[in-house]
Amino acid sequence: MSFLKNLFKGKKPKQTSKNDSKVGINTIATSEYFDKRYQEDTVDTAILEGTLKMIEAYFPANKIQPVVEKPINHPKNLDQTIDDGFGFVMYCKAMDMDESYAVGLLAMAFNDFMIKHHNFKLYKDSEPEYPLRGMTLKYDNQGAKLSLYPIEYATKVINYEANFTDLYERIKGHVTNMPSSDEVFNKLMKGLDNNHNK
Repeated sequence: MSFLKNLFKGKKPKQTSKNDSKVGINTIATSEYFDKRYQEDTVDTAILEGTLKMIEAYFPANKIQPVVEKPINHPKNLDQTIDDGFGFVMYCKAMDMDESYAVGLLAMAFNDFMIKHHNFKLYKDSEPEYPLRGMTLKYDNQGAKLSLYPIEYATKVINYEANFTDLYERIKGHVTNMPSSDEVFNKLMKGLDNNHNK
């Protein structure tokens, strides 16, 4: 039986050591359900190039240097567009783009970073649980999935409720310690057996 384990990113993991963190299970679903609900997606190459050029141009326009030289869309640099200079939202407004464009551009830049550097895949969710979760990034570890919601998170970043660097550090810990779907399934079955035998 093939199971998909969606591992929820919203909860902060308990730190048992510097590099050891636990990831909670949010959903268990069949592969058929996953394939029906999620459709793999891509960002148009020209749009992505334009997005990265806007991020890159932000730094000289504000007479600042990016924290990380390459890639320009590193989470530390994306945070810098919010914290340093006149702010990415104002930068976009100066080019007749509203805040929703700023959110979309930051989300696309973050997507690209996670896809290229951590093998995440971009999906369109046909049944999003919340309005800002129609776009989702997923990391697959042999059937177990870690989900991120870049538009929702970029909105939080723009509103100073979160930052990309903290999310990125949490993700690295989760990806490193993430069990496969078989490991999760076996642990759940063992727990059921232990409860049944009491």
